[in-house]
Amino acid sequence: MTNPLLRLTLILVLTMTVTSVANAQKPGLRVSGRHLYTPCNDRVLLRGVNKMAVWTQELDVRKQSYEEIRKTGANCVRIVWLAQPGPTEVDAGPDGLDRTIQDCIDNDMIPMIELHDATGQWAKLQMVLDYWKRPDVLSVIKKHEKYLIVNIANECGDFEVTDEMFKTGYEDALKQLRTAGIKTPLVIDAADWGKNLAQLVRVGPYLMEKDPDKNVMFSVHTYWAKNDGGDANFITTQFRAAVDAGMPLMVGEFAGLFNRGAACTFEADYETIIKRAQEMGLGYLAWEWGPGNESAHPTCTVMNMTRDNNFNTLQEGWAKDVALNSENSIKNTSITPQYIINAGLCPPTSVSLASADAVEFTVSPNPFSELARVTVHTKHDGRLRVTVVNVLGEVVSTLIDADLLQGRHEATFTVPDHLVTGVLYCCVEINGVQRVQALHHVR
Repeated sequence: MTNPLLRLTLILVLTMTVTSVANAQKPGLRVSGRHLYTPCNDRVLLRGVNKMAVWTQELDVRKQSYEEIRKTGANCVRIVWLAQPGPTEVDAGPDGLDRTIQDCIDNDMIPMIELHDATGQWAKLQMVLDYWKRPDVLSVIKKHEKYLIVNIANECGDFEVTDEMFKTGYEDALKQLRTAGIKTPLVIDAADWGKNLAQLVRVGPYLMEKDPDKNVMFSVHTYWAKNDGGDANFITTQFRAAVDAGMPLMVGEFAGLFNRGAACTFEADYETIIKRAQEMGLGYLAWEWGPGNESAHPTCTVMNMTRDNNFNTLQEGWAKDVALNSENSIKNTSITPQYIINAGLCPPTSVSLASADAVEFTVSPNPFSELARVTVHTKHDGRLRVTVVNVLGEVVSTLIDADLLQGRHEATFTVPDHLVTGVLYCCVEINGVQRVQALHHVR
């Protein structure tokens, strides 16, 4: 006869092996639940800015941008790039992409590359995908995949993109890019020039399941004007819906003032945007480090966070607030993962997450007759799953299955009426680390 405890042990070992293999397929950053993690299992809350690198023609200035941005404490830069650069774009091929990604990494920030060609144009999605699948571009992605995030297409599609179009288009996009060998986190922007978060909430969970690597994030560009109803209540409600849907969401672009094809006179509630992002654990990336926005309209210098690309010319108002002054600013909330600082190596303090001391739990009383309280202490944020299984490894009850912050969590197991006396097992898992304790059930 097979020893029941041995059978359970084998089941748990196999479960951990499958988890380890799944993580091994993601050579760098990975999505788990609502959040982004390093291979060291440290949660990453993206804090940073956008930089129009492909339109920065002075290459020494482009390189210096990352050094200047880093002075804010940013841990990420969303780098604007083009699949089809024009004759005036300098060093805009794969070699230039390689260099600008490396410059970002050299300044201890996560590079997120986005392609701007399909902005507002749904018909150009395939053109963007074809760029990512080019062998010379894939080579660059592979070289930097330990640190890189790929933002598939900036604001692809206008307000006419339906839910079905969005699901079909991006399901196919995810399949194409994964088949091509891209293993990085993939970011999907909302349609309607990035603004339609309500649609993302409807279609996001579907696309999360359809990603073969289960390593996808979503981005909203909160160009929601105050005078159009984009007030604090609207922002809070929109963000909360995404959180409740369990979506890994970031604010990929926002500014204090913005335009809609003309002057930058539309005002956004940026204070609420960064406050709610901090409260709800959402990344944010401000638009845009500058200069360059004045090319859209002379008044759009207000969208430039700096006057001349240098940290010491951060402009008063929304730019300084977001970068430095607010309690929810980049400076005050950004944490740079040690994985990035340590050139892709996990420090000993992070490696400890792979051991059992990452989670501790107690069951009381034990033995028990009708109910037992499980108290879990976790040392890291992550997906916490607490189950009770029988000697065959079959789940009797799931007590907790949610993304939770580090700390103390409690749940109560009530014995089903049909359960006879004997031994059960409480299994606690967080981020692939598992512990098991025998429960003695008596009547």
